[in-house]
Amino acid sequence: MKISNKKIYPAVIALSVPLLILGGCAGDDRVKLTPDSTLAVNETFEQSDEIQIKQDEIDNLITELPAQEMNEVIETPEPVESAIELAIEEKSAIEVMTPKPEGGIISFAFDKSVIEAEYGELLWQHAQYLKENKNLVLNISGHTDSSGARIYNEKLSKDRADQVAKILMDFGVAEDRIKVIGNASDLPLAGAIHHREHRRVELDYQDQQMVSN
Repeated sequence: MKISNKKIYPAVIALSVPLLILGGCAGDDRVKLTPDSTLAVNETFEQSDEIQIKQDEIDNLITELPAQEMNEVIETPEPVESAIELAIEEKSAIEVMTPKPEGGIISFAFDKSVIEAEYGELLWQHAQYLKENKNLVLNISGHTDSSGARIYNEKLSKDRADQVAKILMDFGVAEDRIKVIGNASDLPLAGAIHHREHRRVELDYQDQQMVSN
């Protein structure tokens, strides 16, 4: 089969052009850059510089982050158990502060030493106050009105004081924190209008050091 010369010549020319260019490069060490090639090279360098700058920024950010995190104050939440214990302690401190009871007189029916139920709360308050104040002693003095024999009234007044002391000890008061005495009708209540007001037990606090002296 014959190949046309018209087809061969263009192919030879196409191959010759690159070879001439390579030959020129080999013969001359200096490479001449056209304006287009110079622009392309400059753009390549600029892109490389931008990539390097961005990489430096990333490296700096990675380096700074741990230092910032170390400087941050992290507030650790208080454990639930500790909060509950603190609340209980605060509540207990409030509950312990029992004020001195206002009432200091227990009244009785005629010829009776039984304490009426209405005085239960008052006696409980006295018991708590006495237990919290270790330096105090409670004087419990029983009294009667003037009716009846003195000997009988002495016993009745002592029985009334003993009943009050018993209830206080049932509430946890130590026996050595209490002093009991029966006065019969010797010390009537000042300013009393009715006879029944003399039938009573009086509660009076005293410093333990004064009692010892």
